[in-house]
Amino acid sequence: KEKALELLQNGTVNRVLGWKTGEFFYDLTPAVFETAEEVEKEFVYSGFSGANLSKYLIAQSRKEGKIAVFLKPCDSYSFQQLLKEYRILRDNMYVVGISCNGMLDMEKIRAAGCEGVTAVRENGDSLIVETLYGEHILDRNACQLERCDVCKSKKVVVFDEMIGEQGSEQESDRFD
Repeated sequence: KEKALELLQNGTVNRVLGWKTGEFFYDLTPAVFETAEEVEKEFVYSGFSGANLSKYLIAQSRKEGKIAVFLKPCDSYSFQQLLKEYRILRDNMYVVGISCNGMLDMEKIRAAGCEGVTAVRENGDSLIVETLYGEHILDRNACQLERCDVCKSKKVVVFDEMIGEQGSEQESDRFD
């Protein structure tokens, strides 16, 4: 949120592509923010920010002005492919790479016995899940999206600026 505000306020970009909360706290959806007030009020990044923002740039990069976009490692691969296919205009974007430990899957959290979930907090390798019926502590890795379990790389391949530690290639049995 701080980086989105900074880029808007210093004039580097005139809009930001990120995530905002949908109907539930874990239902994050892509959104374009044009003012600092919108970013302050609605911009969210959490373990539920799984939506790939790069595909939204097909239309957004053709609009007047520059847009900032936040890309996780897996998003940066599709971003790179869109660049190769000339489907997005790189000059109209400011790419902020975000380190990623994997995105969370609410269905896996529910399957672990957590019903009536009101909040999820990350604490290292654990999730603290608050429910209507009490608090549960779960293994974070057991609650990741399946695509994160078989992630081939934690390395952001295209960026103008990086937030967090740059990851690396990983061992994966994704085709087993």
